[in-house]
This record gives sequence, structure tokens and C-alpha cells, in this order.
Amino acid sequence: MNKRAGIICIFLAIVATASPTYAEDVLACETQSANFKRREYRCPVTSTGREQQIHFKADFSGSHDDTLLSMNLTLDGLPVSCRKGSKTWLKGEDGEEGDVSLECHLVINDIAGTKRMLRATVNIYHAEFVGIRLSAR
Repeated sequence: MNKRAGIICIFLAIVATASPTYAEDVLACETQSANFKRREYRCPVTSTGREQQIHFKADFSGSHDDTLLSMNLTLDGLPVSCRKGSKTWLKGEDGEEGDVSLECHLVINDIAGTKRMLRATVNIYHAEFVGIRLSAR
């Protein structure tokens, strides 16, 4: 192995073990139903006992002028009010083309160990679904 490759390996090892200023946990979601127009997910969330910032994101490609995307979220059956900076719908005429995302930011603040169920319904028209990501800080 040459010297440059060794330095790169050491750098990657340091980056992999470094602690960020905040930890982001990627949470698992279970697909309830999926087709080219609609996807439904169940995502169990267990409270840590402190304020948790939850971020649900759905990614798409191939957006163009007649693309329509939307998503609705509920927490334990009640509608979620996404925080400022969230984007839960998109119309193609918004001028966004190519790779686009919908996202919802919400906060959960429960007693440690409290189990909640986040459900998400993603509606798709004229775009290709890429995937979702649920994370908590």
C-alpha cells in the first residue's frame, strides 16, 4: 500500500469514529402498501424522555411541469402539524424539476419509553418514487 492510500485509510477511520455535535438516529418504517401512485408507511417511534426532533423525508426523481406530490402524516391516529420549513406537497408548476423531496419536521416530547406510531401516506403523480428516510435527533 502506498503512503497516500494509507493516509486516506487513517482519515476514513477517524471520520467513521468521530462523534458529531448531535446524534441522528435513523428509524425504521414498515411499508403497509405500495404502488406507483400511493405509498403508506408505519413507523414506530419510542420516546427518549427528552425533546426529539423527528424528520420524515420522501425523495423522488423525474419531476416535471405536471408532477403532483403530497404526503399526510398522523401520530397515533391524529393529524401531524409539520413545523416551519417542511414541505408536504409539490406542484410541477412550482418550477422544480428533476430530483425533488417532500419533508415533515415535527417534535415529540414524551416520557422515556413511550411508544408512538407515525403513519405516512405519500401520493405520487408523474414522478418516480426513490425512497423515504425517518430520522430523530
